[in-house]
Amino acid sequence: MLFANHEPMGIALLGLNGKDQPMMEMFLKRYWSTQCIVVPDHLAKLCILDLDGIEGNRLLEKQQSEYNDRPLIVLSVHDMSIDGVRVLRKPLRTELLKQTIDVCRSEILQDCIRIEKSKPEAERIIRVSPTTKPAKQQGLASEWQYQSSGENKRRLSVPSAASQARFIESTCGKSNRKENDQPVIGKKSVFYNHESNFQVILKNAIEISRSNRKPAHLVFQDGKSITILPNANQCLNAISDSKLKPRCLLKLNTDQVKVVSSDYSESQLLLSCDTNPQSLDALLWKVSLWSSRGRLPIGTVEDVNIGIRQWPNLTRMMAIPEFIRIAALWSKNPISLAKTVEFLRIETGYVYAFFSACHAMGLIQFHSSYQQHSNQTDQLSTGVVKTGFLRRILRRLQSM
Repeated sequence: MLFANHEPMGIALLGLNGKDQPMMEMFLKRYWSTQCIVVPDHLAKLCILDLDGIEGNRLLEKQQSEYNDRPLIVLSVHDMSIDGVRVLRKPLRTELLKQTIDVCRSEILQDCIRIEKSKPEAERIIRVSPTTKPAKQQGLASEWQYQSSGENKRRLSVPSAASQARFIESTCGKSNRKENDQPVIGKKSVFYNHESNFQVILKNAIEISRSNRKPAHLVFQDGKSITILPNANQCLNAISDSKLKPRCLLKLNTDQVKVVSSDYSESQLLLSCDTNPQSLDALLWKVSLWSSRGRLPIGTVEDVNIGIRQWPNLTRMMAIPEFIRIAALWSKNPISLAKTVEFLRIETGYVYAFFSACHAMGLIQFHSSYQQHSNQTDQLSTGVVKTGFLRRILRRLQSM
């Protein structure tokens, strides 16, 4: 897309460090070598801003106040929603970044055409020339990994203690930490009915969509929707976290949330939607945490030892530090819920929340206490037999 006098579109890169700036420039040159150019902020028609930099928040405020009429793409390691801004979560995927820039370029093109049509006939000039797609280059990685600098940028945006407390309460329940705290399994308040809330509706819709290999829409009564893209393992979520979180605690039925099969392809839905794609697994994970709030799915048996088939991708999902300790324990030694709390000396809400999220993802393995005890006994007996046999051999050698 070229503008007046065949000039390329100017893009401003703000907040990028010394290592990331040339990588982004190389990315732009690779896909739009003759159609885009990096320019100073005041000359740009599109801005790409790294929010995790030292001056990220200040630069964002400046863009929103001085250049609120041009497209803005924000890059961040945090999952957030900013009005009028497209937010891409790091590490970035090449195709997603490319599609987002293409959508912004199309919007700018439409604005230019609209401005030209509003001018008198004598003042109009040709603004647009046909675009040519660059040849597909071989050997490129499927993902453009966004490299971070040696400096820890995340520390610059650590939430306050109050914010962290609210986050933990929304996922793991209220803190009831006491000395020698022991889980009280069997009480009604410890369990939640995961079969009658949004969690099971979302999970079933994902399974059906994956089985049919077709996109599907989850439509609420108020018109809000979530689009499932099974092949890309992504979703287009038009509901903010603050609005979706309370819906996870309500008892819902199929009349309140309808699952509608889409007639459009995934690529068409991605290009026509302003919502940034999210991981389907990450969505189901956080919906499970919000539904659980530190409780167990109803029907959970307390004396069964717990293990996990594989580690959940905690770097891409909503998590707290205790989840890493629980995952490390369950991946090596199957153990009951009560013993997990006792061994790790953490609150029961953390353990129950992690179990509920892993259970929704199909990562939980159950091991009966009897089987584990029998296996341990067999191993111990085998060890004794082997030790006695070796001892007899040594005695025989000594006697020779």
